[in-house]
Amino acid sequence: MLLKPFHPGILLISGLFFSSSVFAQPTWTIDALGKEKKPVEYEEKLLASEKTGEKKFTTFKRFIQNNVTRYNYYFNANNKLNSVVERAKMAQKEDFSKLLPFYPYSLENTSSQQIELDSVIFKATGGILLHDLRSDWVDNMYLLIGKAYFYRNEMDSAALTFQFINYNLFPRKKKEDDNRIVGTNDAPGTGNLSIANKEKRNILQKVVSLPPSRNDALIWLARTFTYQEAFGDAAGLINILQNDRNLPGRLQNDLQEVTAFWFFKQNNYDSAAVHLEEALTASDNKQDQSRWEFLLGQLYEMNGEYDKASDYYVNASKHTIDPVLDIHARLNDAKMLREGADPKQLDKSINNLLAMAKKDRYENYRDILYYSAAQIAIKKPDTINTMAYLLKATSFNNPANLSYKNKSFFELGNLAYDLGDFKSAHSYYDSLQLSATDDFVDVKELNERKDGLAKLVLKIENIKREDSLQLIAALSPAERDAYIKKLVKKLRKEKGVKEEDNSGGSAPIIFGNDKNIVTDLFDNNSKGEWYFYNNSLRGKGFAEFGRKWGKRTNVDNWRRKSASPIQTGTSPGGDPSAPNAAIDSANAITAINFDALMDNLPLTAEEVDSSNAIIAINMFEKGEIFKNDLQEYFAAINEYEAYLERFPGHVKRADAYIGLFYCYTKIGNTGRANYYKNQLTSKHSGSMQAMLIENPALLNPNEKNPKVTARYESIYNMFIEGDFTAAMAEKKKADSIHGTNYWTPQLLYIESVHHIKENNDSTAIASLNSLQTLYPESPLTPKAAILVEVLGRRKEIVAYLESLEVTREEEDIIIVAEDKEPVKKTSTPTPVTIVPPVKVQPSIKQPSRRDSSAAIQPIALAAGFAIQPEIPHYVVMLLDRVDGVYINEAKNAVTRFNKESMATSKLMINRDTLDASRTMFLLTTFTDASSAITYMDKLKKAAPREMSWLPANKYSFFIISENNLQLLKTNKDLEGYRKLLNESLGNKF
Repeated sequence: MLLKPFHPGILLISGLFFSSSVFAQPTWTIDALGKEKKPVEYEEKLLASEKTGEKKFTTFKRFIQNNVTRYNYYFNANNKLNSVVERAKMAQKEDFSKLLPFYPYSLENTSSQQIELDSVIFKATGGILLHDLRSDWVDNMYLLIGKAYFYRNEMDSAALTFQFINYNLFPRKKKEDDNRIVGTNDAPGTGNLSIANKEKRNILQKVVSLPPSRNDALIWLARTFTYQEAFGDAAGLINILQNDRNLPGRLQNDLQEVTAFWFFKQNNYDSAAVHLEEALTASDNKQDQSRWEFLLGQLYEMNGEYDKASDYYVNASKHTIDPVLDIHARLNDAKMLREGADPKQLDKSINNLLAMAKKDRYENYRDILYYSAAQIAIKKPDTINTMAYLLKATSFNNPANLSYKNKSFFELGNLAYDLGDFKSAHSYYDSLQLSATDDFVDVKELNERKDGLAKLVLKIENIKREDSLQLIAALSPAERDAYIKKLVKKLRKEKGVKEEDNSGGSAPIIFGNDKNIVTDLFDNNSKGEWYFYNNSLRGKGFAEFGRKWGKRTNVDNWRRKSASPIQTGTSPGGDPSAPNAAIDSANAITAINFDALMDNLPLTAEEVDSSNAIIAINMFEKGEIFKNDLQEYFAAINEYEAYLERFPGHVKRADAYIGLFYCYTKIGNTGRANYYKNQLTSKHSGSMQAMLIENPALLNPNEKNPKVTARYESIYNMFIEGDFTAAMAEKKKADSIHGTNYWTPQLLYIESVHHIKENNDSTAIASLNSLQTLYPESPLTPKAAILVEVLGRRKEIVAYLESLEVTREEEDIIIVAEDKEPVKKTSTPTPVTIVPPVKVQPSIKQPSRRDSSAAIQPIALAAGFAIQPEIPHYVVMLLDRVDGVYINEAKNAVTRFNKESMATSKLMINRDTLDASRTMFLLTTFTDASSAITYMDKLKKAAPREMSWLPANKYSFFIISENNLQLLKTNKDLEGYRKLLNESLGNKF
């Protein structure tokens, strides 16, 4: 690789200035020509570097200059630079579960220490300029400057500095100009190029000085090119150095390091591993070496060389002083045991991790250790111990390792979910405290699963409760009483409540949770009144009863009836009078005493039926959740079939057939799918479920169905045209069949606007909230949010507006003058005669005798219409069969669009009508047809976004002059005018 010459003057001009503390004088400045200039008072004073060559450089002088430069400047600057790198290493947070970065620091962390790096540059620059340039430490100072620029992440300056060292320290022949080529043929005829310097140093030089920095600068230059992703330049330089016999042995490992980094940056990990293996001794210390050994293990693992990966993980564990690296090295070493390996090796690795967890040294890392043990246990596989280790990992609260706690909860949730323990799975998922850095989980999928599990757990608990109550009720009276008493005793003990009083009902009844407040119904010593004659006590008791039990109707078995409200069956094909039991029976057990528990037992046929109704609906809905929310089709099939087997005559059996048909279709079992299809069509022919199963596309709410789409488009047009009664009726019918999945954001929006007009704010808010939930990406969603906010403050806004006293400002008087120059107002008022104003269109320029449209020749005439492009024009937005409430919405949309554009913010919109079904917005005024067309094109382009709820076939645009407008309103020949307009001004209308 041939390196271009680099002039030494560039370095000093590129900003290597030093602080006033170095010279005890002001900082140098740069004049207009870009050359350095000393302050006036120091113009005649020469620096030591400027005197170089004036006197003989004696041995004594060399000794003094070298020692002062080394210990006063190089030593301090080098220490500062090393401190910057060390702090950057400490600031780097390593994630050993992922592929490590190549270096243990980032340039973001080093560049953030700019003050320290500037100090290095100032110190090194002072060491150069204040001393004789024949000193042995000048090249080392320049190398420090280049490194400082590198760590500041200023790669261009760093590359220029390294090139400067390369060019100026290469041996120079006499009379050789500045355009020379750096490099020589290694051996005549071989074609090999040598760019490195031979290092011939005596013992004294090795003791008292560092090696020349030119060869080091070449290595750093290759590293800089790699960071700049100039891979071609870096490769050329690396290739030359690899074949350069003059490159000293001390830099061979550094060259291997840079080569490994070059491959690593390009994701060529197999080659990177080979060269990094050769570069291990180039690491700064044992900790950096162990980190590179861990990285080598990762690279060989990615390449499938598991034996070598295991060796390096073991070495990393031995050499590191970082407990976290040690733990992950042991974990990754255990992972290298492929399938079929001796389980005893896995047990040994687990035992090692568990032994580490017992040591005080690893006290802060026990959550990581137990998590790692679980990762190995799952490979055996040993699910029981895996969950035990993960639970142990979650028991430690270490904020620094919160991600491992989250990982443990997440994997516990996954294991419990796979085992069918959905209650525990939901609990584990709910315990996650995810942050932005936790990228091991898809948050959207997790939330969907959590929501589904929350609903599923409720169904499971309801079924479990009712089954338990029925089992207890089936016992003999003696067994039942004994069991209930035992259960009451157990539950009261668990709740920390004293055992039930056996006073036989003579004990006073206590209301409230405060044990100090006791109300005796039959003995009130305070006033000598019976409880029911004391209005104050009765009121308190009534309030306490309502707080605890809620509002109860005066019917038998009210606890169970409140848990099982009767709802009218709305499923197509079902019996409308059939009871639909409530899903949740959580409030069936209300108190921990014998009577309360006995009251909840289904002891009569009616109560058993009510209990079975709860079980049936919950079993069916479990299948629905498995199918729709969790997409667990095998679990849904099991639940549906168990439901049909236990409750063959239940009202939801037709829906269960549809669910089974859908699930079997999803898993590819067409035979069973057709079986349930036939069951439905034969046993429930003519029902809506049968219609849906004949058209399976309706079962997938995410796919559009042409028939359904056409039906909702028809309803949509009814809303737009103002036929609200018919639209609401048709929409209700369609929703009963297709559900909310086919609603469109436009339909929800216009429906809510109708409800707002009718002052049905609660219904409007419900529609707007549905829009935001179902269609968060819709452009109407922000507008829906604003409407919800405004509706919430509607009364406040109306009250404010009603309280305002608005006084209309006096309108300006328009004086129509005839061809006279306007008279300027003067400070002295003079009486004038005011001509009565002539009412004209305010935004249309009134023609004078010299500016009359009659004098402008039209370019086209037809049916009385005259196309005159030079005169003022309106832009017209025509609305066809749109109800008034949506006309106002459209006007608001156009107004918003105009306000967003500074050029059109002052446009006026006037409303006019063409006939009973067509409304016009007249946007004024444009000086000619060309400017009107320009604005019309912008508005037409923005209309689908600004009025996305309005169908495109309900509005159109054209331009028109005042004369043509009046004629159009008279003859209604819009098609004729459009035809003339298109023929004259292009087919834009």
